[in-house]
Amino acid sequence: MNDSLVERMANECMTRTSIDLFSGPGGLCTGFKWAGILPLIAVEWTDTTAQTYSVTHNADVLELARIEENTKESQEYLYSFMHESTKTLLIHGDINKVSSKMVKELLLLRYGINSSDETVDVVSGGAPCESFSLAGTRTENDERDDLFSNIIRIARTVNTKMILFENVKGMFSKAKNGKRGALFDYICDTFEDKNVSPSYKLVSREQDTILLRACDYGVPQLRERLFLVAVNTKLTDMVKFTYPEKEYGPGRKYPYLTVQDAIGDLPKVEMGEETTHYRKRKYKNKNREHFISIMRGQYKSDEMNTIIPKHLIEKGLFKENSISSHKAPGHIKRKQELLALIKEKESMKMAFERLTKEGTIKKYRHLFPNTIYSSRNRRLVKTEISFTVTSHCLDEILHPYLNRAISPREAARLQSFPDWYQFAGPYVQFHGDKVQDRYEQIGDAIPPLLAYALAREIIKALQNIK
Repeated sequence: MNDSLVERMANECMTRTSIDLFSGPGGLCTGFKWAGILPLIAVEWTDTTAQTYSVTHNADVLELARIEENTKESQEYLYSFMHESTKTLLIHGDINKVSSKMVKELLLLRYGINSSDETVDVVSGGAPCESFSLAGTRTENDERDDLFSNIIRIARTVNTKMILFENVKGMFSKAKNGKRGALFDYICDTFEDKNVSPSYKLVSREQDTILLRACDYGVPQLRERLFLVAVNTKLTDMVKFTYPEKEYGPGRKYPYLTVQDAIGDLPKVEMGEETTHYRKRKYKNKNREHFISIMRGQYKSDEMNTIIPKHLIEKGLFKENSISSHKAPGHIKRKQELLALIKEKESMKMAFERLTKEGTIKKYRHLFPNTIYSSRNRRLVKTEISFTVTSHCLDEILHPYLNRAISPREAARLQSFPDWYQFAGPYVQFHGDKVQDRYEQIGDAIPPLLAYALAREIIKALQNIK
C-alpha cells in the first residue's frame, strides 16, 4: 500500500479497504466509511447515480465508454488513472466490461496493492434486484440473475478476505430451472465453489440469520434485505464474523426510531416549495438527538465517525445551516383533493374502501384511478417507523400530516443518509429511464446505518489479521 494512502487512512481513522460494486449512490460506502473501511474502487453504470457518488465522496471518475475501443487515446486515458493516489476511483460503466486485469493494475499502480501478498479486505455489492423483487415480473432465467457473479469474479481476482452480498427478500423464493427457491441455492453454491481458487465459505445460509431488518439497527424504516457474508477459506480459522446484534426495538438497548424522530426537525415545506436553510434545535429525546447528530455530521466516537467530509465544506457544498434536496413535489388539483382524503395510517386503497363503506364514494370516485394499488399513496404515521422506502417512494409515501408526497431529503432521512449528501440529477424523472432521479437513487440504496452495523462486525472479524 502506498505511503500517501496509509497516511490518508490514518488521518481519517480508516483501518480497512474495500471494493464497492453496484455502488449506487453510495449508501453502503457511507456506512463502511463511518466504521473505518475506505473504498478504493467503485463501479456504477447509471449516470446521475455515479455523479452523486463521485461528488459526495470526492471520487475520481473513469468513464468506461472511453476505453472500449483499443486506441492510443483510450490507453492514454486509462493509464492517466494508474498513478499513485489516495482518492476512490469510480468506474462509470457496465460491470461486465470491467476486466479483472484492469482492476489488478489499478490496485497495484494507483494504491500499491499487489493481490499476491496484500489485498483489499472486503468486496461488496448488491446486484440489481428487479429480477428478484416480489413487485417485479420475476421472469425465470432473467439475464440479470447472473450479474452477482461479477462480485465473485472480482473478489477472486483480488484474493479478498471477505465478500458482502446484498439483495431483496424475494431472492429466497425465485425459481430456477422450474424449481421454486432454486436460484438462492444456486447463488450460495456459486459463492462456495471449491473448484475455483481462491475459494470462499459462507458464514450462513439460514434465512432467519441473513435477513436483516433496517429498523433493528437504527434506521427509521421497516426494510428487509438479505446479506450473504463469505470468508476466504484460507482465513476461516482467524476470521470469525457474527451478524450484528439487534439494538433497536422493544426490550432492546434503544427504542425504534420513528418518522417524527427522523424528519420532525426538517423545515416545513408545503407542496411545490423548497428550502435550503436548516435551523438547529434542542432535543429532549435522546434517541432523536443521537440520530440527528449523525444526520448533521456531528457525531464521532471510537467506533463511529460521521463528521462531514472536508471537501464538501471546502467547495461550499455543505454548511452548518444548510439543507439540500428538500423540495416538496407539486401535485395537480385533482391529486391534491385525493391526498386530502387519505387519513393517518391509510393508503389510497384504504381510503377508497372506507369511503365505499361510508356510502360517499360516488362523490369522490372521479379522483381515484381505475386501478388502485395498495402500496400507492400511503400516509406515514409520526409515532411509528416508516414502511419500506423503495425506488417508487415518490408515488408511495405521503407526509404524515401535509397533503403531499415526501421530499427527496425526507426520503433520504428515512434511509439514514446524512444531510451533507449531494444527490445529483433531476428531482423527478420517468421511472425506468436510464437517468435515475433523486427518489429512485435514494430508494434503491442500502441504508448507511444498516451498512455501518455490518461494517462494524467486519472490522471485528478481521482484527486477528494484521
